[in-house]
Amino acid sequence: MSNNCVLIVANSVYQLLTAVHMKTSILNGRETDLLVTNVTQSLSDCLPRLKESGLFRRVIFGTTKDLSRKYGAAGGEKLTEVFADIPRIFRWVLNEELADYSQIYFSNFDIFTRMLACEYDHGDCAFFCYEDGFSSYVIDFLREDRAPVNRHEQASKIKEKIEGYLLYEPGLAMRGDSIKNNALPKMDPHDHRLKQLLNFIFDYHGTKEPADFIFLEQSFRAENIPCNDLDLMRECQQAVGTSRFLVKPHPRNENNIPLQLGLTRKYPNNVPWELFLLNEGAQGKTVITVCSNAALSGRILFGMDIPTVMLYHLFDGKVLWKENDILQKFLRKFHRQFAGKNYYVPNTIYELRAILNYLGGSHE
Repeated sequence: MSNNCVLIVANSVYQLLTAVHMKTSILNGRETDLLVTNVTQSLSDCLPRLKESGLFRRVIFGTTKDLSRKYGAAGGEKLTEVFADIPRIFRWVLNEELADYSQIYFSNFDIFTRMLACEYDHGDCAFFCYEDGFSSYVIDFLREDRAPVNRHEQASKIKEKIEGYLLYEPGLAMRGDSIKNNALPKMDPHDHRLKQLLNFIFDYHGTKEPADFIFLEQSFRAENIPCNDLDLMRECQQAVGTSRFLVKPHPRNENNIPLQLGLTRKYPNNVPWELFLLNEGAQGKTVITVCSNAALSGRILFGMDIPTVMLYHLFDGKVLWKENDILQKFLRKFHRQFAGKNYYVPNTIYELRAILNYLGGSHE
């Protein structure tokens, strides 16, 4: 097969949305294979429609989640053993054989992506890391003292292969590494062809679920981060009223704890928040979150000045274990450049209640 073909790896619904956008923009006309993994369980539901769309030359499925669970924090001999067995592992976790590629696009520096860097360790295959929320802006994933995997000869080979990041706002990047930041074209909210394509792939038919206040959950439980986000949801629900409050669950959280605790009704779909905005707009909606990137993307991608309440000053956990201070700087920089008039960062629960009341919330 020709090595003019490119490969995109997608581990999440946001990554899949961006992958489709890249294929219709910067990779338009290029033969492109898409590799969808089981890191996010719901992605497998999109496989038949991805294939039917004809957008990609091939749609490959990879069961790579257990690789990261088993080897993500490993080092030394354990990594040497698994990296010596890449061909067999690829045959085991992929439903189709990979081709020769001139470029590989990915979002996560997980074990599978690091194996790809070893497998394609020839000079004409370039690696690019594409936007995956604020982590792409604030985390130097390849810093040697960050994890044992970065000090392993084979597992760290991706550091030699990566040629750049693709970010919607490269000027916001503050990772501290020397990797070049390139601009990824923003989505055009008036691009009806892209919207129809995404609606088909994600099987989105609109939502009639009434909710004036939408809380965007984050993946704290999936990452075993102890925190008070459920308490914050409860405060918001009590402030605006049960019937007007809805929690959008994070797709990587295996259990919908807010639903089980009665903090929300069932959210009507699992499509990316950005696709909801493309279709429904933001009129009459208020977004609440600790610091979900989805709450920022409406401004970064579409220029929508959505009423947004960021709760990170009220959050008692660490969003990022090692880069939490850098994340705070990133959020302050975003606030200065993109916040607009409808962006609120309360410092106390009293302020939160007052802001929600100002935005139309009230007790039932």
